[in-house]
Amino acid sequence: MARVLYWNIEQFGINKINNPSMVRQTGSTLSKNVASGQRLWHILNTFFLNIPDIFVVVETSTGAGNGEGSLITAGGRDGALELLNLLRVYFGNQWKLVPPLILGGGNKTEGISVYYNSNNLSFSGPWGWQGAANSSDSVANIGVPNLAAYAAPWNNCLPAVAVPGGNINAGINSNRLAGQWQFRGVPPLGGVSGPLLNFPAMNYRPPFLTTFWDAANNRTIKLLSYHAPPHNPAAANGTNTISQIDEIINLGANEVAVIVGDFNVDINDAPNVATAYNNLIGLGYTRHINPSPAPATYPVQGYVSTHMKHGGKRGATPWNTNGYPAYGYAVTEFRGRNTSSIDNILTRYGGLGAGGPAANMTIVNRITGSPYNRVMPIPAGAAPGALAYNSAMVLNALGEPIALPLAGIAPGNVGALSYFRGWDNYGKIRSTSDHMALIIDI
Repeated sequence: MARVLYWNIEQFGINKINNPSMVRQTGSTLSKNVASGQRLWHILNTFFLNIPDIFVVVETSTGAGNGEGSLITAGGRDGALELLNLLRVYFGNQWKLVPPLILGGGNKTEGISVYYNSNNLSFSGPWGWQGAANSSDSVANIGVPNLAAYAAPWNNCLPAVAVPGGNINAGINSNRLAGQWQFRGVPPLGGVSGPLLNFPAMNYRPPFLTTFWDAANNRTIKLLSYHAPPHNPAAANGTNTISQIDEIINLGANEVAVIVGDFNVDINDAPNVATAYNNLIGLGYTRHINPSPAPATYPVQGYVSTHMKHGGKRGATPWNTNGYPAYGYAVTEFRGRNTSSIDNILTRYGGLGAGGPAANMTIVNRITGSPYNRVMPIPAGAAPGALAYNSAMVLNALGEPIALPLAGIAPGNVGALSYFRGWDNYGKIRSTSDHMALIIDI
């Protein structure tokens, strides 16, 4: 199996992990420079606790760039490359990065950074790179002789190693290939190409498709990463459009498709969940975070929460309002709708040669820790997760986060709220991102 770690790291760029400013970090006595270093270590520690084969970072900043499908620039570029360098320093030079492209237009642009372990996987595109300020495009449109290696500073991200035979883009060096950012539906009978798809309209950011050859399991991995618009119905309709993508509908017998993302549709919002996911499920995709089992209220809903409140006034609290594991930090709203559980992973195996089924799906909760086994028994039907992550907050001798009711904090305790929101507790975690990561073995 191959392990995939997905994380929406809020506004990811160089200042997230290496901010040169010596101005004080909000909510802390530290400078922004020191605080950014601690966010970096939080990211690297999360990576280390269950080292993946693929690491997807959604919400990478883009800079101005040269239009959709071209390389990101500015702080997003510098942050993506800095994280690649540090993954190599601490985990080996086999770590590579698919150069992130600008997705969307106008003020809706973002990038997606996909890191992978080249000892286990070979990047195969599916599209090609034509160099300079051009956008990535299909290899057929560019022409194999016209494919270009990436120029600095992206020139060391991918290996100059040919994709193995019998695979997508066999014989082409990985460093001349790129992710796919434009998609079409299934071609009509007798046609050569289907309709161009939008997610759900012009300028909204599309998904990002990257493909890998998994030699140990003799299969192709199709990884589709997506960040939907931040409100319904656009979020639900954009997610639903994924079910129309030709490459997602049609899988070979040795292909596994993995769809990861922040779909911005709360899993307990039944009408929008139906719009977003029903067609994908109808195609045979397995959704790995599902609506809360009955009763669909807290604390049971906390077992599917992936989104966190801000740490300011009227924000996150440590109180036992909603019970373990959500407490008072994992219940968020946007325009009157719950957005507590908006990240997800879906998988589908094309045939027996693709492996499966997926296993060890875990919400990476660095506040209480994962899996969810500290309060027993687990509510009937709730998914506790499988892979172990300790809390990143200050712990007592039993390894429990002392700023939560789990270790004795109760409503009304003097200083409890400020202690919980302090930098060494919730502050550092929430400053890194308002999302929890997800991890799965495929």
